This record gives sequence, structure tokens and C-alpha cells, in this order.
Amino acid sequence: MKPRILVPNGDARQTALARRLSALGRVDSVPDGGSYDGIVLPVPTRLIPGTDALPAAENRTELRLGPLIGPHTRVFGGGFREPLPPPLDRAVDLLADEKTAEANALLTAEAALMLPRAGRSLRGARTAVLGWGRIGRPLSSLLRAVGAAVTVAARREVVRAAAEAEGHAARSFADLRGPFDFVFNTVPAQTLSAAQLSGLGPDCLWIELASAPGGLPAPIPADLTCLPAGGLPGKYLPESAAAVLFEAILRHWEVEP
Repeated sequence: MKPRILVPNGDARQTALARRLSALGRVDSVPDGGSYDGIVLPVPTRLIPGTDALPAAENRTELRLGPLIGPHTRVFGGGFREPLPPPLDRAVDLLADEKTAEANALLTAEAALMLPRAGRSLRGARTAVLGWGRIGRPLSSLLRAVGAAVTVAARREVVRAAAEAEGHAARSFADLRGPFDFVFNTVPAQTLSAAQLSGLGPDCLWIELASAPGGLPAPIPADLTCLPAGGLPGKYLPESAAAVLFEAILRHWEVEP
């Protein structure tokens, strides 16, 4: 018997993922009674704190998940910020899957170039990339390919040497100095001092790609323009992002496509 799968409404990626999952079984976007064989939550998954419920969306009310989960229900989500209450505590975090995280990071790097930039081109722009991991490395290469002047900031000397070997300028966080036209932050912690932040330049656009708490202090300095940029694959590349999650679900759930 084909499985019943609940895919609660989310962004365009969730909609595209529901279409792919329909090849496996019956897919509902709102509960239709009883428990499900599979539940695929929006990624990143954000529950109402202290509950087993998804917050209300435009076309539905708050959705409690506990009554929909039976003893054999497979639950999938991603990017959980805190421990989940039972029975959600057995959910698979798709973004903890190494292959999925790598693919999602590549999509994030590509989508970062699609963000609004106040009408300014990247060609010739003085650009800093903070961090040179899954997102920072491919992003630096993409920025350089479109003509940006890229400076990579990284903590470890061996990483800076690798960035320089790929043609980028590289600095430690302590040695990074502005001005810059754009800063792409991929580090989920503050790495620049208040003096460095004030020296980024009056026209600098800080693009926050890191997960919370991000790389800026609270409150954000009044003279710095920040563009929060979480969840880019779902916003700008939903079909490709859905394909990544679909492949991850198949790896963790023994169902035939």
C-alpha cells in the first residue's frame, strides 16, 4: 500500500517537494484524519516554543503534530534549534545529513548572488566573505567569477592560505579592514570588533547568511545596513532545493520512488 504523507504548507520549496513526494504515495497539505506514514515539515523547522505545533500560516491555523504521528510514522525536518518534544524527538534532521548540507550550501552560495543589492553591481565591488566553509568557499569563487574583488576572512592560517591559492585576498578576522561595498557573513558569531564594523564604510551592505545569532551585535549598528538572508534555497531556487531534500528523504526512508 502506498504511504500517506503529510507535507504542511511552507515556502515554494515545500510545494515543489510535495509534488515530488506524490510519486511515492498520497500527499496531503492539511491533515485528513488519523496518523500518517510520513510527515515532512518545512525546512528550516520552527515550532511554537515548548509545543509540538507548527505556527499558523496564511491558509491554516496552528497545526499540532503529535496526534498525527503513529508508532511507525517517519518525520522529517531540518535545522532544529532546540530539543523537540515527544513524539517529534525521533524526527530526522535532513540538514544534519552531510550530503544534504553540502548541496544546500552550494545552492545558498548561488542564491546569494540573486539578492537585491540596492541597484549596485558586483563587478569591481570591494567584497568581504567572512568564513570559508561550505558556503563561503563556493560563494567566494562565484563572486570572483562575476568580477568582484574578494577578501576572505578566516581564523586559521591554513584556511587563509587555501583561499589565497584560489586567487582571493585573505585576512584574519582581527586584520580585516574596510571599506567594503558588500560583506557576506557565513559565521554564526560576531567576528569583527565595533571599530571594524564602523570602518566598513557608509555604503556597505552586510548580507547575513549565517544562522542565528549571526555576525552582528544586538542592536545592529545604526550606520550599517544589514540584509537578513536566511533560507535562500527555498526562496530563489525552490525546485533544485526540493530535489536535494527529496533525495535525502529517500536515503532515510525505505520507500520506492
